[in-house]
Amino acid sequence: MLVTQLIHNLKPVIYDGSFSLSPIKQLANKPIPVLLERNIAARKITKPRPEISSMGFVIPFQPCMWDEKTVQSTWDNTMQLVRTKLKSRYREACTDKVLSRLEKLFTKLNFNTHRKSLAVIFTPDEEKLIYLNFPVKSVLYFSKSISLLDLAANMQQEADFYYLVLNEGSASLYDYNNKQLRKVYEQTNETCPVNLFKNAAAAISLLNSKNEKPVFVTGSPNLVEGFSNSTYYPEHCFTFLYHAAPFSNVIIQSLVKEITHHWSYWQSKFIADRILLAQKANVLVTKTEAVLQALRKSTDGLLLIDKRLKQKLQKTARTGNAIFQKADELIVQIEKFLTRGNHIEITETGLLKDVGGIVLLHVNNNYLPTNRHSTAGGNLY
Repeated sequence: MLVTQLIHNLKPVIYDGSFSLSPIKQLANKPIPVLLERNIAARKITKPRPEISSMGFVIPFQPCMWDEKTVQSTWDNTMQLVRTKLKSRYREACTDKVLSRLEKLFTKLNFNTHRKSLAVIFTPDEEKLIYLNFPVKSVLYFSKSISLLDLAANMQQEADFYYLVLNEGSASLYDYNNKQLRKVYEQTNETCPVNLFKNAAAAISLLNSKNEKPVFVTGSPNLVEGFSNSTYYPEHCFTFLYHAAPFSNVIIQSLVKEITHHWSYWQSKFIADRILLAQKANVLVTKTEAVLQALRKSTDGLLLIDKRLKQKLQKTARTGNAIFQKADELIVQIEKFLTRGNHIEITETGLLKDVGGIVLLHVNNNYLPTNRHSTAGGNLY
């Protein structure tokens, strides 16, 4: 049975209302009038277009990690998707022309890249290839104008974290990625808790040197409390307590499932924590004008953009109406930022409201992750 235990310096986590399930109203299934059905069918019958204005797609692409068969299969699947969509929208001559250009484009790909995704922006006059340094969901777009922001906004927001279990005399560190949990570090037969903490923290620091992933700490309550109060406690940690030890595989799997089930909640807390730590380390740039100035200077790091601001930027690019000044330049600078191998995350609306809807956590060689006590810990139960 899971119970709540509050310990010194650990604040309880309180879930917000976004996780409550409101009652679902019973919907009546009413038939659509025949006349309306005919009107819908009539609207769907449109003449094929002679030429595309702009097409863009983004796909997972890790040739250095894949064999030739996987690379070829990924591209063939993309070609098939493009072919299907083109035939339903454009004339046969246009479809054949685009597919021919894509076949030639395949020979130009960089098969030695260590990046994780490929974005392609395709117009009647040119093809633009951009290799992204983060995983994405496969997406295909057709529009009058497509920017890299449209494509990069589809980064894969799946649960990705480290999970530390502290038991009497032992410590085990797991990596949860691609919906799989695997052990990446283990220490046993260590009778000194201080050494246990020190070695576990060193393993976390080595694997998570850029603090890109949250760390969840569970295990024996006494050890968890001791670790959280020690000087070795890493940044970006969330502490869970359980009533008994040692942890069994059943308990571990149960807590991992709980984390992944509420991943958007933990991701928001993780982002808020990163912003606070970046502010303390003086590596935080906020608000549109200041971020734009930093991007002009080729500043690297992590860019966070509010979902609503992203939509305004995209609307500006498509309609040409300047919703706010320098929007077009900001999109161009974001493309350059991503091309250099940097990361971008689109946050939930309102999370960045106090910092102008956009934040850059820039790279500072003088700022190295440290093992210091974090105020972001909490209890799941």
